[in-house]
This record gives sequence, C-alpha cells and structure tokens, in this order.
Amino acid sequence: MHYLKKMAPVALPLMIAFAFGMAFILKYGGHRSAPDAVEMPLVNKGDHLYREAPPVAPPTVEVPDNFSPNRMFTQIARALRPSIVTIYTSKAVTPKEWFGMKMPDDDTHQRPFKSRGMGSGIILRADGYILTNNHVIEDMDEITVRLLDQREFDGRLIGHDPKTDVALIKIDAGALSPAPLGNSDQVEIGEWVMAIGSPLNLESTVTAGIVSAISRNMNILDNRGGDAIQNFIQTDAAVNPGNSGGALVNLKGEVIGINTAIATRSNYYMGYSFAIPINIAKKVVDDLTRFGEVRRGYLGVYIRGVNDVTARGVGLDSPRGVLVYSLLEGRAAQAAGLQAGDVILKVNGQEVNQPNELQSAVGMHRPGDVVRITYWRNGAEHVAAVTLFDKEGKIPADIPAEAPADTARPTHQTDIGLRLDYDRDNVTVGAVRPYSAAAKAGLIPGDIILEMEGRTVQDTLMLSARLRKHKANDILKLKVRTRMSAEDFFDRIVFLELP
Repeated sequence: MHYLKKMAPVALPLMIAFAFGMAFILKYGGHRSAPDAVEMPLVNKGDHLYREAPPVAPPTVEVPDNFSPNRMFTQIARALRPSIVTIYTSKAVTPKEWFGMKMPDDDTHQRPFKSRGMGSGIILRADGYILTNNHVIEDMDEITVRLLDQREFDGRLIGHDPKTDVALIKIDAGALSPAPLGNSDQVEIGEWVMAIGSPLNLESTVTAGIVSAISRNMNILDNRGGDAIQNFIQTDAAVNPGNSGGALVNLKGEVIGINTAIATRSNYYMGYSFAIPINIAKKVVDDLTRFGEVRRGYLGVYIRGVNDVTARGVGLDSPRGVLVYSLLEGRAAQAAGLQAGDVILKVNGQEVNQPNELQSAVGMHRPGDVVRITYWRNGAEHVAAVTLFDKEGKIPADIPAEAPADTARPTHQTDIGLRLDYDRDNVTVGAVRPYSAAAKAGLIPGDIILEMEGRTVQDTLMLSARLRKHKANDILKLKVRTRMSAEDFFDRIVFLELP
C-alpha cells in the first residue's frame, strides 16, 4: 500500500492511503502503458456501457410487521457478490525503482523483479467490461481478473482518468452478472451502505456501515493543474488494502460508489473509508466509450471557499457558495460575464458550498455544454448561461455522429442547436449548442418543454414533426419548466426564432 499525503494541517499523523494492494507498490517514473486500441464509439450517444437501476418511489415511513433488516442485507449480498471481481496486477521493476536509492551496478542488484498488487472491480456489462480504480492498474504490465466462481481472465486497459481515479478494463468473457448503478446525487448522510471487495486477499468480502459524510475532499489525487475531482463519499464500512475498485452499495442493491481510500495511521482500516461517487464514474465511462478520452468542461476560474469574513465582505447572510477570486483571460466564465469577487452559489440549481463541489458539478459536463450559474454580486443573486470550454479554452470540433431520432434515444435538432431527451413522459433539453438559436432563446440543459404554440408536447417525435412544419424566421412560443433545485422549479415562456 502506498502512502500519499498527510491531511494538512492536522497535528495528528493521520495518513490517507489508497485501499490498494497487499504489497508496497512504489510510484516511479518511466513509461505508462497506453490503453489498448479500441474502435470508438463503443456506445452511441444517449446509450451507456453500464446498466442503471430503474428509478423507484421513495420509501414510506411505514414499516411492515415482518420487516427483516437481516434479510435485506443477505439478499443484496447474494445478488451483488457475483458482480464484484478481484484484480491481480504485476509490474517488472528494478531494485533502484523499488528502493529509490543507488544500488551496486551488478547483475544481482540490478536484476528486475515483479512487484505485485491487488484490488477489486465492478462488472458493468455481461461481455466483460469492468470498472475499477486507476491506481489499481496504473503502470501495471499484467492484469488478471478473478471472478467469484474462481475463473481467471487476462485484463486489458480500455481507458483511465487519473483526475478522478477511475479506470475501465475488459476481459474476454460472456454471460457475466453486471451490477446495477444507482444515483450518487441522492446519497444522504446516515443511510446504510455495504462495501464489497477483496480486502487483504479475502475475496468477495462484505462489510456494512453508514454514510458518515459527503463531498469530502481528501487531497489524495494528482491535482497538478488544480483540476482533480475529489468529492468523496465517507463511510464507516470497513475497507482495507485490496478493496480499491470495489463497490459501495445502498440498501436498494445499487452501486453508489467505488471504494478508493482509507484514513489510517496503521496502513489498515481505522474507522473511515472513502468512495468515488458513481455518477462521476459514469461520466468517465461514457466519455471513454464514446470519445476514447475524458472530456471535461472548465469555467476558467480561480476559486476558494467562503468564510465568515468573506461572507460579510460581499454581503451574504452566512458563509455559502464559492468565491471567484480571479479569472483566466478569454475562458468560459469571463466570456459569460462573471467577474472576480463573484460568489458562485449554484450550478444548474444545485448548491455548491465548497471548491470541490463546484469542480465536481462543472466537471460532470463536457466542453460545449451550457450550464446555468447562479452567483452573488452587489447584494443580489444573478444567473448566467455559461458555455464551458476545455482546459485549453476551446470547444472540440469533432462531434460524433448523432443517433437517429425516436422516443427511446435523444433527438438532435441540429438547426436550432438543441438535443432533446425523452424520459418518463417528459421532453427534456439534454444539451444546447453555444450561440445557437436555442441558446439565444434562453433554453438550458434540464429544461422540460411543456408546450409549443399552446399545445402540449408529449414526446420528441411530436415536437420534431411540429418544428418541420415551420419555416426560417418563424418565432415559436415555448412553455418550459426550469428546475432551481431537486424540489424547486418554475415555469417560463421563451420565444425561439428558427434559423
């Protein structure tokens, strides 16, 4: 297991360690093995490599007389254990790389040997795609995956993202049991969770605990450039070396996180573990399987938390939001009119009160996406529609081919710069192209289109058919529903001029 960084500035010698292998795996320079060449895209726009759990109604407060928590835990363990694998890795290293010091220049002391590690993984698809941590497989020469039934397969790297510590690997197997992925945005402090993985070489171990905190920034990832996304779920479920890449599961049997690290003074579990929210991993997998790389949107701002002094200085009633103390020239935030001294309060209606929360909320979007930023300036809230750029201040030009329009896949209204999604009787704006007619009309991702020209919009096919009946320069009146938060929304009228 590899120590990473002290939790500054605490006095106790508390260390954050990746819940990784049995051996001490040293970081070293040298060539990083590139992912195997894979024809992209593996999935079409609007589809996913993984299987998402269907939405269900929230539970009522009534508890049936025959309710058994024990049965709930055992059923979930029985269902999910076949979906969690053990990953063994090896890497040829020299004594100098291992010990980090000069060794005698002879065959005995310079002969390479294999360092070994292990971790866990989550089966995403029946044909062998597996989700794990980047630090489990990074720089490894060999990857071996063992299933619950003890079959073993060679693994190959499809893609990885050090900025989130997420990786996707593939084995040549079939008829596997994929795990259903939940929605980590709905995780609440205090809810029960289970950790499934292979700690200390104890394959397919199940432990349980509760969510102790959310949105933890543990400063354990490579943050050179300030763009690592560190927004961990903290739990007290026991996690040890070997658990990395395994599943954190809720009591609906859904994977809500990837177990990644522990807070420890002893190399082993001492009370708290940390998991990557599964929604972050979904975004990485979607990008890797569509583009062959991770595409992350950037605002182009320098930020820090808001303390009591800053809150009083800008006129806030309490410390909240994230302070923009400087902007990069010519980047997304500046182009949208944000200024140094603004306090960002929300992204698409979601409150952000720590820098890592803002980074995570923005990082879930791609360059070219339009996000709705609510910010505080001069004693009042304002809203800006911000078109995100990439890290270099650009929007990639290589847009993949669009999927055909129907009610099950996204519909792309390319002339007006709009992508529509159809989900559970709602026609929703999935994306808006910068500077398009839709952007000028004020449509933003997440808007639900309720009516067009006074007639109810029932599905994307109906909307597409109505749009085709109009000609250039026609102005259409749309009624849309805009969400401010999970439970707060308002209806508004927008006017769209067809190009």
